[in-house]
Amino acid sequence: MFNLNFSAKIKEAEEHVKQAEKYLKTSLTKWKPDIDSAIEEFDKACTCYRVAEKYEQCRDLSIRLAELQIQKGSTFFAAKSYEQAAQMTQQLQDLGTAAKYYDKAGQLYAEGGQRDSGAILYERCAPQFQQFDRAISIDFYLKGARLAEQEEKAFQAADLYEKAAMQVLRTGNFPKTTELLETVTKILAQIERFDRINRVILYRILLKLFNGDSVAARNILDQSCQYYPSFDQWEERDNIELLLDAFDQDDKDLISQRCQVKFYFLILFI
Repeated sequence: MFNLNFSAKIKEAEEHVKQAEKYLKTSLTKWKPDIDSAIEEFDKACTCYRVAEKYEQCRDLSIRLAELQIQKGSTFFAAKSYEQAAQMTQQLQDLGTAAKYYDKAGQLYAEGGQRDSGAILYERCAPQFQQFDRAISIDFYLKGARLAEQEEKAFQAADLYEKAAMQVLRTGNFPKTTELLETVTKILAQIERFDRINRVILYRILLKLFNGDSVAARNILDQSCQYYPSFDQWEERDNIELLLDAFDQDDKDLISQRCQVKFYFLILFI
């Protein structure tokens, strides 16, 4: 049954749109449109449509609102409007288009100097697209990481690069995964976050092992023990050494046995 309150909200939205259109009109006595007033009215109309669950109207009007805000040089508010358009598009189950609107919002935040807001947006949105299209999720994590780097938020950047790596791993692109994990290791080392390095190094070792390169895996272990005392003293180091020995012996039964360590299951399914 149609909600009467929704009906009133829709009518209110339509009135705000009519008023906004009047502000945008020019005449012989009015040479310039009143964009500020039009923006205010369109914004009110968007709120009414959203409350009334008229997602398509809210989406379309949000995009128009964003265009006016860009025209005024208000990139931050334009980004907010594109975010709203994306949210409405998600309600309409059009995830591909929603991703494009979120991306546009992130770009506008960056253009306006609000790179921190852009990084937060990409980080928040990336998980929403993992099941729909993993490539979108990866792209968002990487864009967020780069913006975080520009803001000199190294730990946030490392975290986002690591999340991107885990998604890339699931696509089977092992070289790209390795590249991203190496980037994470370098960033964490630079900011001396050795408490987080251990897990990333283990990812790199396991990746080499299960990609058939036990020599490279052994090199990573030896170098990590040399450069990162936290890794050399890590309680899981012995288990890693035992697993490497099994691979060196090419003993499938022993490899299977030593992969049964609970810790590996926790790591591999993060």
